[in-house]
Amino acid sequence: MSITMKDIAAKLGVSESTVSRAINNKPGVGEDTKQKILNLARRYNYQPNLLARNLARQESNMIGLILPDISSLFYSEVTRAIQDIATKHGYQVMVCNTDSDEKRESAYIEWLQGNKIAGIIFLGNGLANNKIINLGLSGYPIVLANRLVEEVMLPSVIIDNNTGAFEATKHLLERGHKRIALINGPKDNLTAQNRFRGYREALKEYNLDYDPSLIINKDWSRECGYQGFLELLNLEEPPTAIFAANDLIAVGVIEAIKMGGYLIPEEIAVVGFEDTIVTSIIEPPLTTVAQPMYELGANSAKKLFSLIEDEDIEENIEILTSKLIVRKST
Repeated sequence: MSITMKDIAAKLGVSESTVSRAINNKPGVGEDTKQKILNLARRYNYQPNLLARNLARQESNMIGLILPDISSLFYSEVTRAIQDIATKHGYQVMVCNTDSDEKRESAYIEWLQGNKIAGIIFLGNGLANNKIINLGLSGYPIVLANRLVEEVMLPSVIIDNNTGAFEATKHLLERGHKRIALINGPKDNLTAQNRFRGYREALKEYNLDYDPSLIINKDWSRECGYQGFLELLNLEEPPTAIFAANDLIAVGVIEAIKMGGYLIPEEIAVVGFEDTIVTSIIEPPLTTVAQPMYELGANSAKKLFSLIEDEDIEENIEILTSKLIVRKST
């Protein structure tokens, strides 16, 4: 048997506002009355009417998630975590895929606001634009997930790509490799820039000169890895190790290496980045930098619900660390 807040109030002879304060753990209710209300709510399995509550606040029980590419294994894992946390709070997630198109992103922002969405998570790898910054400054609940803003301190959760790339490159250097190639994403991509920076810092620590011919910038695809390796083979002195800036690139690299008849890791070592599900289908098992993808999504969602529920955020900017997982490809 279900019961409403009005029913509880009538049974106990108190006002609905008293029941509301007790259930939501707000001050102004005596302990004895509060316990009677909570006991009755538990007895009849009281479920709050989220729709009515949100309509009164002129909000829906939905949050928005704006991201550049839902087909990405990385973004899919982060999205899963956001949905899990949203479900626990009684919310649904409206996923908006932009294909990295700023005009499409702006249109989604306007649509979500117009439909009284309670808050928005911006998941991506670029800089936040002025529309996002102004939205955050207006007091509208937003959180940036793996996306940066330089002008103001908006609630953010980011992964330290720089250090992860440093550790991947250092791992290859410690195994005696001096000709280490980097097959990376686009030059203007913030994530690619940070991974390139970590790669260069590791070379510098080992007193090795940076060789631009060992850097391939394409995109984040399997084809990028395959074609990138073929280009590196044409060098007068090809690399003995390859740092693939994500796991899909690493899959392409390994396919090309095998097609060329080379042995992994005896002749060419390979390190990936992300530790997505594709690592389970690679042979040999891929050494990679594991990113806290689920943690990124979950922590971003928790921050957003703290904003929606007018709670304090303990850490406005949260930085997550990656971990090198050593397997047989190195």
